[in-house]
Amino acid sequence: MGYYSIKHTDGNILPIVQQMADCKPDAIHSLDPQGGVSIPEVRRLIGDDIALIGNVNCGLLQTGTEEECKTDILRSLREGMERGYGYVFSTSNCAYTGLPLERYELMIELWKEYGNYDRVPG
Repeated sequence: MGYYSIKHTDGNILPIVQQMADCKPDAIHSLDPQGGVSIPEVRRLIGDDIALIGNVNCGLLQTGTEEECKTDILRSLREGMERGYGYVFSTSNCAYTGLPLERYELMIELWKEYGNYDRVPG
């Protein structure tokens, strides 16, 4: 029908991610680092044909230090963008009640600075 499909998940999807990929979604969200899911590992398991969305640790955004948040945000950008395509920057879930607005704004500021494929953080 021409629609894009995005499979939303939570938690450790590594045991079933290949089955999810076999269903041919256009993208998989949210790649939960709190569940032990990493962008490089998902890429290794499913290849490059499916876009990946997310992986900024919401738990850290809520309770981590500012430095921990910055480190995790930049890690997500670097890992997601390392192939030069196929990544949509996002949190590992929604921006929920309890997540400080300042932390979400920090994430957006770093995305604006580094979220361009010609400026991937090192």
